[in-house]
Amino acid sequence: GFIGGHNAMMALYGAGHGHCEKAWNTLHEALERMNAVAAEYKKRYSLNYAILATPAEGLSGRFTKLDRKRFGIIAGVNDRDYYVNSFHIDVAEPISIEEKIAKEAPFHALTLGGHITYVELDGEAKKNVRVILKIVRAMHQAGVGYGSINHPVDTCKQCGYKGVIYDKCPVCSSDQIARLRRITGYLTGTLDGWNSAKQAEERDRIKHT
Repeated sequence: GFIGGHNAMMALYGAGHGHCEKAWNTLHEALERMNAVAAEYKKRYSLNYAILATPAEGLSGRFTKLDRKRFGIIAGVNDRDYYVNSFHIDVAEPISIEEKIAKEAPFHALTLGGHITYVELDGEAKKNVRVILKIVRAMHQAGVGYGSINHPVDTCKQCGYKGVIYDKCPVCSSDQIARLRRITGYLTGTLDGWNSAKQAEERDRIKHT
């Protein structure tokens, strides 16, 4: 498994692979070599070796602390509380839905141990079903093995209202809101149950259009 593809490209080129072709090519070549080693080991030992695009929920924050202690703070590399997941485009980098899918999809064929590509939507998915279908179709055509469409799922703990809730419930004005979000490949409990590194990542996520 591996994390921090974006951070590694920042260290090498000062730019992520979302909009830097050289960085994208370098990261893709690195994964091709890793995948080739896994294929060789699979044949040699008759075991199912594969590369995993791991989210490393705990390590993504732990590694940054260890690396800052060893190397100091490096701008754009380890100056946040987390490393970006596997081959993902930086969560804070403005990029369109189409671009994100196109940039990340080719890595799925190289990470047969597991992978995910997601897009972040602002608003309730059920209110725009046509857009959801369009995104799913784009993911399928691009070769995404596991795709996710993230959108807010909020519930007022006071009155039970469900929908996109910003600061307070629009029905009873309560600020006791349960916010369900996708941490990586799966939906988890409310945000306050996430570790600090993943909470920081969630705050940095931009919405894709």
